[in-house]
Amino acid sequence: MRDTELDSWRAQWRTAAPPPPDLKARVERETRMMRRSVAGELAVTLVFGGTTVVWAALSRRTDVVVLALGVWVFIAAAWTISYLLRRDAWAPATLSTTAYLDLSLLRCRRRRESIAAQAVLYVLILGFDLAWIYYFGREGRSRDVLSFLTSGGVEWVWPVTAMLAIAAWRGRLSLSREIETLTRLRADLAAVA
Repeated sequence: MRDTELDSWRAQWRTAAPPPPDLKARVERETRMMRRSVAGELAVTLVFGGTTVVWAALSRRTDVVVLALGVWVFIAAAWTISYLLRRDAWAPATLSTTAYLDLSLLRCRRRRESIAAQAVLYVLILGFDLAWIYYFGREGRSRDVLSFLTSGGVEWVWPVTAMLAIAAWRGRLSLSREIETLTRLRADLAAVA
């Protein structure tokens, strides 16, 4: 007769094994990257947010106030998304292989989600910037929208947008493959336990 409680303890003991050094190093490297990312976000907030507020206060122009408000709306959205995507992804729940794999899997999924969030933010920011330039710029209102969007000052945006879209698509594919690999490893580990 099989002792199910003993089997359960064995499974817990096997999954509680310390993580392999390469998995632990990977998680630690990702954690350092997350910290650097937060520092970068803080720098962007201070530079762009601070500059637009100072510019709006000094110039007292309506167009600059609109720009500053738009910048702060996007900064708030970016910080919110960033917080939600990093929530519960800072450290493994325990010091086990299973916990390290689960954390790696969660981080991969969140990075894939962040690509979609960045794409949406990019489109919204681009739309806001182009509308701001069109309505408040020197040459904007004197033209129709189509000629403005294909003008020399704006036409560079479209190939850059296409290159960013290709990079995002490739990044999502790469992360999807990584998620599949981690999911298989997690399933293999559960099968052994």
